[in-house]
Amino acid sequence: MARFVITGGTGFVGASLANALRALGHDAILASRGRHLHAESQYWVEYDLVDAATVANIVEAKPDGIFHLAWSTTPGSAENDPAADAKTNLGGLLALFQQVTAKLSVPVVFVSSGGTVYGKARTLPITEDHPLDPVSIYGITKLAAENYASRFWQLQGLDVRIARLSNPFGVSQSIAKLQGAATIFARQVVLGEKVTIWGDGSVVRDYIDVADSASALIGIMMAEVTDEHSIPTFNVGSGEGASLNELLRIIGDAAGREPNVSYVGGRAFDIPANILDISKIKKATGWQPRQNMKNSIQEMVQNLAERLDSQ
Repeated sequence: MARFVITGGTGFVGASLANALRALGHDAILASRGRHLHAESQYWVEYDLVDAATVANIVEAKPDGIFHLAWSTTPGSAENDPAADAKTNLGGLLALFQQVTAKLSVPVVFVSSGGTVYGKARTLPITEDHPLDPVSIYGITKLAAENYASRFWQLQGLDVRIARLSNPFGVSQSIAKLQGAATIFARQVVLGEKVTIWGDGSVVRDYIDVADSASALIGIMMAEVTDEHSIPTFNVGSGEGASLNELLRIIGDAAGREPNVSYVGGRAFDIPANILDISKIKKATGWQPRQNMKNSIQEMVQNLAERLDSQ
């Protein structure tokens, strides 16, 4: 049994990752600004991206590994305040890396963004060696974080692995804090609300069940890393793509109603298509996605409907 710290552990992906680790017999310590209602005190430590002193709490937990998921922005909010995006997220990441390098000798899995760091795809599916040319502030900051991680890996000997995660969705996401097209659209369709789509709905994304995301991150943490020439980097996605229109059709079928859709002008930072090649992580870890997108969406829609009815 091992002991892992998850920054941003009370968030959507972090909570799923914690559950997956515990199911394997490991201890999962959630590091966040506030303790989750169901988090026992011995499995939670205070951590804030803007307070470097709180990194000491992670060090004192004496973990065998750290998953760094904490991030203060979404693609939309990062565009609104680029300065805060960079200051908070890069400052927090660097404080963590500095303390781990100085006081611990454990692997760190940094969760980056497979949907934004590549920019406009030159080939599909996108492999890890695809040119990195983000068009969004969110992607630019995630790439900067990757570059800092690479520097600490190369010059400081920090064991950092990068996970470029696509678009996770699933049943466990908080109704009050929905994020990502799949879950936001599902809630709107279930409630009969208008769904707003930027552009014509042809934008293609790679969607992955959050349970598959969690198992992939664990696989990266446990992997025997042998590549000595560059920082270990893995795409984490389903390896398949669906347009926003296709996604809405699946959600509508699961909810048993026709979505009320409003199309508005596209956003400059929305790339036309993003589908990740996941061959590398499959080969390195033996991981592969196990959840079927349509089945996962149907389960998510049913779960959302039940929770909304009970409110």
